[in-house]
Amino acid sequence: MSKFCVIIFLVLTGNLFAQNNTCIPTVSITASQNNICLGTTVTFHASVTNEGTNNVYKWKRNNANAGVNNNVNYTSADFDDGDLITCEYSCKTLCGVDTTVISKPITMHVIESTKPSITIANDDPLICEGELTVFTSKASYGNAVPTYQWKVNGLPVGSNTPEYATTNLTNGSRVECVLTISSPACPGTLRSASSEMTIYVYPMIHPDITISPSKTQICRGEEVTFTAKANGGAVPSFRWEINGKATGDVGPSLVTSTLKDGDSISCTVTIDQDSRCHTSTSAPSNKVAIQVRDYPDPTLVIAAPTLDVCSGVALNFSANAQNAGDYKLYQWQVNGHAAGNASTFTSTQLANGDTISCVLSTNIPGCSITVNVPSNRKVVTVRKTPVITFSPPEVSVMSGSPAQVAATVSGNPASVAWQPSGILLTPLSLTSLTVPLKADTTFSLTVVDANGCAATKELIVKVLHSFQMPTAFTPNEDGRNDVFRIPPGASLRLQEFSVFDRWGNAVFRTADITKGWNGSYQGRFLDMGAYVYLIKGIIQDKEVVIKGTVALLR
Repeated sequence: MSKFCVIIFLVLTGNLFAQNNTCIPTVSITASQNNICLGTTVTFHASVTNEGTNNVYKWKRNNANAGVNNNVNYTSADFDDGDLITCEYSCKTLCGVDTTVISKPITMHVIESTKPSITIANDDPLICEGELTVFTSKASYGNAVPTYQWKVNGLPVGSNTPEYATTNLTNGSRVECVLTISSPACPGTLRSASSEMTIYVYPMIHPDITISPSKTQICRGEEVTFTAKANGGAVPSFRWEINGKATGDVGPSLVTSTLKDGDSISCTVTIDQDSRCHTSTSAPSNKVAIQVRDYPDPTLVIAAPTLDVCSGVALNFSANAQNAGDYKLYQWQVNGHAAGNASTFTSTQLANGDTISCVLSTNIPGCSITVNVPSNRKVVTVRKTPVITFSPPEVSVMSGSPAQVAATVSGNPASVAWQPSGILLTPLSLTSLTVPLKADTTFSLTVVDANGCAATKELIVKVLHSFQMPTAFTPNEDGRNDVFRIPPGASLRLQEFSVFDRWGNAVFRTADITKGWNGSYQGRFLDMGAYVYLIKGIIQDKEVVIKGTVALLR
């Protein structure tokens, strides 16, 4: 068993040795130089022995793909000190085996490998227009020699220092610093880096204000508007003054109608409290003098012939205006409520204690203003008129009888008079008997109280007449005695008038005292004979029933 193993080992060893000597390729690389300054271009070349077929070259830097493949040469200027450069070679060997071999590395020695970097900043993020601001730089450049070039909007400024100060920036300016380094060991080799920032510059506020009036010549009481045009930042505040005294107005305009001749108006603007960029915090305006023309004030006086009347009596008021303008508008008021707009006012509806006044609206001649002028006030005394009440309210008597008329009166009457006095026994008393009456008569009572207030009221006395029903009638259409009816003038408030035949059948019925029976029933004339009638009604507030017979003759 062990002899068999020895024989196999000798065979395998013989095969490997034969391929290493005749088939396995080798690759070696050379460099144009490997002691260089930063940025120097170096070319590497690969040489292969026992080259096979399907050749592939892979250049590597620090075991990472260098980006150049299948080329026997590799050229680059981007090296750092200590970089290891190798080449990996792959092929199908002469023995038909796919093989990959790697060269020995070449170590790069970069004399000065520092890469510059720089950042810049300014000392204050809030830059005011014309204000000094300083920019500083933070740079990294190893042992190299630095050079600084500051730029504003691409144009060189400043000097070769790590700081730059200026007062000339405008909003949106681009500030840049370019750092360039060089090494004595590598003369002529320059490397650079830059940093840039865009600057916001706040405008400088120079407080300023000018005021202008809507007019400089006015009439007393006329309204004037003053408008301020100011430079005071986003939210300035204002202080308006008249003759040096504050008005309390803090907005950009002042409206007033109380100016006097020679008044001087001014305003001070104070900048927005959040505004840092300013030359001062406030500024005074120009002063505006106003010419005010005086004029005589319009007046209005109302008057009435009397202010003391009885209720229902008209009160008349007139208005007298002085120094009024071209037009006059009157507004009468009763207890402060509108009541009319003529130059006079009349009313029968006023109550005791009502206050009458008027307001005149008029223009001032030569001025573009309208004034409202209140009048004096008048308080009216309205006395109650006596109230007459008849008792009873309705009077009726039988014809030929006297009637009694009686009344009560509110208050204390000074005089009483009935009319017509000739048919009254005591016409100057509240209660009186009349002479015997034969027809309806209207009496009037006039009462005057201690204040002279009079009242008159009428009372109708109705005269009632008794009546007798006819005992016969002749409905033969000869125009005489053709209708059986209640006699005209009968003092009866009829409720029912009916006629019945001898069998008790109703042949006629009405509640209208002016209508009667013509002797027919349902369009047919009835036979002669006796018929019964029934009358129901009210006489002198008493219900009455009257029955009887009537003869129908033809």
